[in-house]
Amino acid sequence: TKTDILLYAYLSAEPGANDPIESAVRAAAESDLEILQSRPNKHEVPGFKVTGFVPFNPNTKMSNATVIINETNEVFRVAKGAPQVIIKLVGGNDDAVHAVNTLAGRGLRALGIARTIPGDLETYELVGMITLLDPPRPDSAETIQRCNGYGVEVKMITGDQLIIAKEVAHRLGMSRVILDAGHLVDPDKSEEEITKHCERADGFAQVIPEHKYRVVELLQKRGLLVGMTGDGVNDAPALKKANVGIAVHGCTDAARSAADIVLLAPGLSTIVDGITTSRAIFQRMR
Repeated sequence: TKTDILLYAYLSAEPGANDPIESAVRAAAESDLEILQSRPNKHEVPGFKVTGFVPFNPNTKMSNATVIINETNEVFRVAKGAPQVIIKLVGGNDDAVHAVNTLAGRGLRALGIARTIPGDLETYELVGMITLLDPPRPDSAETIQRCNGYGVEVKMITGDQLIIAKEVAHRLGMSRVILDAGHLVDPDKSEEEITKHCERADGFAQVIPEHKYRVVELLQKRGLLVGMTGDGVNDAPALKKANVGIAVHGCTDAARSAADIVLLAPGLSTIVDGITTSRAIFQRMR
């Protein structure tokens, strides 16, 4: 039921995380579930005790919690993460795949929730899916157009699924040539071929942190100057590698120290101001 999904999602959400997805999940559960509304201690869920927690990891794309039911002392695990990862964890589910694809076609992201079956801490069953709307920022489409106008090509790199990435690219006025990030590390293709793919693509989906570095590296080998935006600890290597590393508003300290430019305003439109200003300076020098 909806209650189950929200409860298990809440149990597997990181309490102190300043992460928009975790905040959204916690807020939804707190506003909807009665047991979370009248509790004396804001850090506990009545009747349950979380004994172990593995935070979200960009490589596994899920977070994991080990929970004890106080009354029966029964232990179970809850996993929450990218739908394709959770569906694989429960051994496949055609209905879930269909639901996720339908949602993705409308530009909605899904989060899978699974819990272990009683008496077995390794076998998971699907609880359900939570949907999230994660629209592009209002100024993004215009920023991309302005960049293209200045001869700067824009590529989108996202951990989201391919269908969502194509939908978002379409909304931003980019073409839908988005590749699965697996292309970047395909052992059957030559370096030359991968570089061509990388150059032609408008973006990459289902990316893990190493892929970002790889994109920068391939484009630089082609003799292109690369600017890269990022906000997390795992973006730091790519930000350092890029000719211009741009840490966005609200980024982590690691990203900030690896970058060349730190944006203080939300959104990406400031980058275009940087391009125009630097060109003006360059013209004056000439």
